[in-house]
Amino acid sequence: MKNEVKKIAKIVDELLTYFLHHYNGNSHVSVIPGSKGYTITMKFTGVSMTTTEFEKLKDRLVVRRQPELEDYYWQLAGEVEGSNEMGLVGMMCDSIEIERSGETIQLTLLRNG
Repeated sequence: MKNEVKKIAKIVDELLTYFLHHYNGNSHVSVIPGSKGYTITMKFTGVSMTTTEFEKLKDRLVVRRQPELEDYYWQLAGEVEGSNEMGLVGMMCDSIEIERSGETIQLTLLRNG
């Protein structure tokens, strides 16, 4: 359980760091534990992101979960400076929904335990 909580915290940390570093907008984070896992909802407002940037982010995040690589790659990743960490976030989640409305980006991530 403790290891699972650390993984959830790492996912939140990577996404929050990415959006603050690149867009410096406002953020709202919700982590809800459930019987099957966790639901993470993140809403970023005041994000001036082009359509191309949004599509690239979406492509990096929405990948197939790869549990066998989770522990190994987090140790190699370091801090967010590029796009690799977003792919790692995607590999840690069972599903990710990302929506954009003007300068608001909302992500809903599900991670089953």
